[in-house]
Amino acid sequence: MTITVWTKIGCGWCEEVTDLLRERGLPFEERVVTGNRAAMEEMVGKSGQTLAPVVEVDGHLLVDTDAGEVARYLDSLAQKS
Repeated sequence: MTITVWTKIGCGWCEEVTDLLRERGLPFEERVVTGNRAAMEEMVGKSGQTLAPVVEVDGHLLVDTDAGEVARYLDSLAQKS
């Protein structure tokens, strides 16, 4: 499973999402968009908007999401396997 998370500094929702992934022991790449034009352009290009966090799990995007939505999505993947 490949997980990428685009975050903003000081974003509580972003922190909750990354905390959830750490608690579940899931490796992920965090791309902080605050002050990083390339990461921001990548996030906007993929998601179509500037709100964070954006989470990509094996190509599936969760846009302007929160820890609850990410948890539900991950749980649904676990049920399918």
